[in-house]
Amino acid sequence: MALKNRGSLLPLTYIFGSFFGAAMIAIVFAYSNYRFSKYKFINFSELIFYEKSEIFIPKDDKYLLIVFSSNQSKIEEILKEQRSNLPVVAVDMLQKRGESNETLKSVSSDINTILKLINTLNITAVPSKVEIVRQNGEIYKQDSQIIKIE
Repeated sequence: MALKNRGSLLPLTYIFGSFFGAAMIAIVFAYSNYRFSKYKFINFSELIFYEKSEIFIPKDDKYLLIVFSSNQSKIEEILKEQRSNLPVVAVDMLQKRGESNETLKSVSSDINTILKLINTLNITAVPSKVEIVRQNGEIYKQDSQIIKIE
């Protein structure tokens, strides 16, 4: 019985290698899209916050949103450690309405609205900060990861 020369398996490994390479690229792309979809949207026309006695209407395109409890720490102490030049929207969970100025908007609302905000952004620790950027009208998109402030 004579052995036939069928050729080498080298071209077959090239085909499977390129297939697995393309599959890995597709998996990385899908994971990247999944991670991007984790960013949440905040609609300030549905979540009503108050700045003193007026309804808070965001005017800037980008904010640093800080969720804190004035029972634990004061906003002035939190702002000293922040290195951001963005205007700040500070949401107090204790529902105290502090003083606002050009760079700080101290807002509050009822507990249901604050809990909806915390649930939407999936905030697990207080105080926390996140950057938000305007998408359309009063709809803002989360633009950074949620960072716990130490």
